Order: sequence, then C-alpha cells, then structure tokens
Amino acid sequence: MNDLPHLENYEKQDRGNRDAYEAYFAGMDASMQQKIALTTAHFPVRGRIADMGSGSGRGTFDLASLYQGLELVGVDINPVSVARSTEQYRRPNLHYVVGDIATTVFPENSLDGILDSSVLHHVTSFNDFDVNRVLTTLDRQVAQLKTGGVIIIRDFVIPRRASETIYLDLPEQDGRAEGSIKYLSTAALFERFSETWRSSVNYDSPVSYARLASPRAGFARYKVSLRAAAEFVLRKDYRADWDTEILEEYTYLSQSQFEEAFRARGLRIVTSMPLWNPWIVENRFVGRFHLADLNETPLPFPPTNYLIVGEKVSSRAGVELVEEQRQILKTPQFLSLTSYRHKESGDIYELAERPNLTIDLLPWFENAGQIFVLAKKDFPRPVVNACADQPTLNGSSLSGYITEPVSAIVDSINASEEVVSHILAERAGLNAEDILNLGAPFTYYTSPGGINERVTARLVEVRPRRMDTTSIPNYTKFTDAGTVRELDAHQTLRASHVGGMFDARLEINIYRLLRALHLSPGSWIGAPVALTTQDVSSPLNTSEDALSPLAHAAFEVCTEHTAPQFLSLHEGAFTERSCDGETLAEASFEYVVPQHLSKNTIVALPVLQTTEGIFVGIEHRDLPAAQTFAGSSRIAVAPAWRLPFTVKDRLELEAFLAKVMARDFGIGIRRSWELGGSYFPTPGITPEVVYPFVVEIGSINSTQSELKFVEINQLAARLDSIQDAHLMIAACRLIHALDVRS
Repeated sequence: MNDLPHLENYEKQDRGNRDAYEAYFAGMDASMQQKIALTTAHFPVRGRIADMGSGSGRGTFDLASLYQGLELVGVDINPVSVARSTEQYRRPNLHYVVGDIATTVFPENSLDGILDSSVLHHVTSFNDFDVNRVLTTLDRQVAQLKTGGVIIIRDFVIPRRASETIYLDLPEQDGRAEGSIKYLSTAALFERFSETWRSSVNYDSPVSYARLASPRAGFARYKVSLRAAAEFVLRKDYRADWDTEILEEYTYLSQSQFEEAFRARGLRIVTSMPLWNPWIVENRFVGRFHLADLNETPLPFPPTNYLIVGEKVSSRAGVELVEEQRQILKTPQFLSLTSYRHKESGDIYELAERPNLTIDLLPWFENAGQIFVLAKKDFPRPVVNACADQPTLNGSSLSGYITEPVSAIVDSINASEEVVSHILAERAGLNAEDILNLGAPFTYYTSPGGINERVTARLVEVRPRRMDTTSIPNYTKFTDAGTVRELDAHQTLRASHVGGMFDARLEINIYRLLRALHLSPGSWIGAPVALTTQDVSSPLNTSEDALSPLAHAAFEVCTEHTAPQFLSLHEGAFTERSCDGETLAEASFEYVVPQHLSKNTIVALPVLQTTEGIFVGIEHRDLPAAQTFAGSSRIAVAPAWRLPFTVKDRLELEAFLAKVMARDFGIGIRRSWELGGSYFPTPGITPEVVYPFVVEIGSINSTQSELKFVEINQLAARLDSIQDAHLMIAACRLIHALDVRS
C-alpha cells in the first residue's frame, strides 16, 4: 500500500507491528490499561497532547509508546521529577517540561488534547482546599486548547447523597487497636483518619462520627457522613504513603458541578461517568466494609474514579441537547406502532418502526499494522437524553452528541456499490476512487423485542487519508452534524468495555471487521470473567439449531384497532444550548418507550464451564420483527428484560438477575459480571440503554429450562449467523473476555 496517497501522514504511527503493540499493552497493569482505553478513545490520532501532572513520567511514556502519531508533553511542577522522567523515558514523540498545571504552560489554541489524571485534587488540597483554584485552572487549560481539542479529567468525585448521614461498618479484628498505621485494624485506622484528616467541609476540626455496635460480628459501626466515609474507604489501603494521602481531599466537585463547569467554558461533554475499577471493588471493597442508610438499606460503593471528557467547540456551537418537555402521541407523524397477534396464544406484541430502511457503512483502512475505522463524531442524537427523570444505572450522562457509523435511511435495501459510493460521498467526503473493496452485506436486528428495524451493514476498505476537518453536511435540525474522524479499531473496542463508547452498531461492525481480517480484538480490559469448572448431573440441551432455529411464523397482524398495551410513542421537544445557555436550535423528535417499564434493559448471557468445555445458553423466541423481514418469527437471542422503574442502581441488578433467571429458565446463579459498558442499540428511535452481563450457572432445572446450549468455540465460529444485536454484542464480548480464538 506504499503507493497510496497521504501515507506519509501515518508513517509516524508505525509501532513496528500489531503484535508489538499488543505485547506492550498487555504488559501494563489493569488500572493503566483502563486509563489508556478511556483516554485514547477520545483523543485525536495525531496532534499535541499535554499530560498535566505527569509525576514519574511513566504514564506519559506509555501513551507515547502506543501512539507515536501523537506528540506527548509531560508537565510537572517538580524539576526533579521532570529531570528523572527525561532521563528514564525517551521517545522521539515525547518530552517533559517543568510547569505549574494551574497556570498557562502552553500558548493559547496550541494543544489538541489535555489529560488531567488524578491530579486536580492536588490543586485544591494544597491551596487551602479552594475549589475555585480548579475552576481557574480549567479556564487556563481550555484557553490552551484548539477548537476541536479535547480535555479529559480522570479523578475523584463527590458521591451522590454526600451530605447524608449513613452507617459505615468496618473490620476491627484485622489489625491492632493502637500503634503504627501499618498495623492498625481498619476500624482503628478510621478513627485515626477522623482525628487528623482535614478538608473543605471540616477545615479546622476532626471528622464528626459516633461509634456504635455493629450487627456484623468482628465489625464496628460508625455513624458518619457519606462523604467522609467515601474519603476514608478510597484511601484506606494506601498505608505506605499515609502521611501524604492524609493531606489530600480527594473529592472536590460533584458530577453535576463538573458538568456545569465544562459547559460554562464551551466544552461539549462527550461523556461524564462515575467509574468503579473492577479490581479495586473486588479486592478492596467487597466484604472489607459495608455502607447503609439509617434505615439499614445497603448503599452502593462510592465510585473509585470519575471520568469527564469535553470537546472545545466554537462559541456558536451547541454544548448540550436537552429535552424540555414530552407528550404521548395519539397521531404520530414519523414513527408508527403496529400490533401483532400470536396465533397460538393470542398474546399481543407491539412494534415501533420508522419509515424506510437503514444502511450502516464502516469505512476502514490499515496502515503500518494499525486498523483505522472512519465514523461520525459529534452527531446529534437528542433522543439519548430523553426521559431524563429515569436515571441511568451507572450514573453516566451525555451531551447528546455521539460517535456512530456512517449511515443512511433509504427507500429500499439496495446496498449496491453505486448506493454505497453515493452515501460515502455525501456523508463522509469519500470519492468513488477512494473505495478499494466493498464487503458483503450482513444484517441484524437492533432491538427486536420492540423495534421493527433490521440494519444492513457493509465493510468498506478505503484509501488511507486524513479526516481532520471533514464536516458532515448538516442534514439535522441542529447547528451542525459533526465530523468524520479516524478511530483506532482496537482502542474503540476497549473503550466500549469500560463504558467510554456507547453505540452498539459501531461495536458490532468493528468486531466483524476484525474477524474478516482474521485479527485478534486484543486485550480485554473489562471485568475479568473467572469461571469455575463444574460437574453437571444431567446433560445440557446442545441441539444443532441453537443459533439457527427452525423456521416458524407465529404472528399475524392485528387488523382491528386496539390501544397500545406495552409501548408508547412520545414526542420530545429538544433544545440545543450554547455555553452561556442561549437557545441555538429547537426540534421535536418522536421516540418509543415502554408504558410501564423503564428505558433500561439488562441482557444476561448464561454460561457454564464443565470438563467438556464452556457452554453458553441461548434463548429461542418468536418475535414479529424477525417475521416481518425474514418470514420466520423464531430467532436466537440473549435472555433480556426491561427493568422496572424500581430498579435504580447497579447494586440491585444481581438480585434482579437471580430472580428472573430462576423464574424464567430454572437457573440458579453462582456469580455474575458486567460484560463491558452499557450501549444504545438504536438511538434514533429510542432512549433504551442496555446493560450486558454474563451469569455463571450454579444449578439448572433441565426440565424447566428451555435454553439451548452451544459450546463457546462453536459460538465463535458461527458469530456471523447471529441476527439479534444484543446476543451478538454479548457473545463477542464474552469470547473476547475469555480469549477464545475461532
């Protein structure tokens, strides 16, 4: 491919080969892998990035080693640290400078990205806990960014309900009652912490608490504010550096305060979300302390970190899309709702659909062993912010502008080369001569339980080219339709595993691309899935049709008019706001939600490891969406449930899964894991958010369960036969997590 145009623009990104990249990435600890995945998914593929507060310099070096197309500059106030970093870590695209990150270090409009990783709490802690110092620092950092540049803060966050008084139960028999920090019990350490720790909320006095008897044997109970409890449990394991850690106030802004600060400074929030590091939760939280409100109701663990990503936009660009009001539609103008009757049971099923059909395109190219994909960035999808009164279970929030595949709504599914060329020219700025190879079309249902949509997708190999300023023609009702940008395919997958990317269709297409190229998806950095080999008393149902059910047409269209029973069509009035709150645009969008359940869906893939291998449970369902397009209603799916309004937090999901798995499939659960981050299956039609899980089967009633089981290597070999998007994502992620090679 050396004769391709613009190749010289990518020569700097040569890492030697893809295996070297993966070997380097795999050598990082889990925390650094997560940091890399969350940050580089949002940084550009080239440009100048400042790592503010680079400390030892290792993190900056890791970024420079993985992304040689980026110029990394580590900034630290300590000249000794900078000198050591410069001596120890050397790369052509890396250097370190002495500077105070709270001041102006670089010229205005000179940086493509800024990373503040676990550093801004130092700005407040060592300046009399003055949070205004952080806000002033943000002012200066935003000024140093170019328009289109990205600032990423990964730090601590004030937990929700922080001022509330709660119960904190701590072990009192895991160490001594007195003596040095190293040997104190956790309870004794808390009491020492309470005496000496100071912050913006207890500037000149100890932490107020009351010690009580705990109902747990071997524990002491403390009645204390949730914020103080969070500050303690987040640092209780850093005893070696206790004298330094006790000087710092970790939590200085709440999530809403971070978001307000970003918007006021012209930063469009790409993502804002609390983080729970799986290793820390498993090894330092679970069983090591307990939180409950004063009614003894368990409380969720405080976030281990917080991530907010903001993109600097022009003064006339929007920073958020907000639903001002919504109403139920009696006579929709865009979406339609159709009822289907199950011919045997008489049950009524409802499907929402939009006019015409959907084509997704994933342009891609390879350069120097790196796979790039082209995707729409900052495309306005206001529906993702609909029904804001229903909380997201992971606490995340979005501006309403997301990254997704290049797509188009067409009159008929004719994904010919001519049609593809037209779409790519219009929506990605690619010419016909840029197209090198057009992959075969493949189809899948985005959310077949309630949406009558089957996407036709194609992979399109294109010539390498820069996409820095390729704006999309504005066919939206808002100020712009975003741009097309390059994404590193592997890093995009990693970002989805830790909640940094949200579009299901982009992830599906990237997994398919890597399979087509016979490439590994790389290291899995979501929660590790550790299965236990078990004896099975009765044989599993491993029928040949597990992934390809026998054809069956179960439905007929209801000809008589009936009022909707399950789904409801709404019209939301959305406003695009500028950084100063000015209304830039207003538009109404129709969308669908359940009438009596929430916008949140949980998908749970049952798994059982035996001496014969790892087996995955598949459900066969009759769904009218499949019959509409394929003639057969029967489809292989992942078990999934819409959540009731009463489920409002991640803490409640394990109990919910145990209940519905036993009720619907006769399955007892040994353990469950989050299977990567949440995603939107089809954000143009519904605000539905999906939370994927894998559940390890502890027991199964084979006479009650209707699940079909497939051995995981067979599943990996037959991924292209899956039509349900939820099953496709869950299966791809599980195979990735277990490092199964097809």
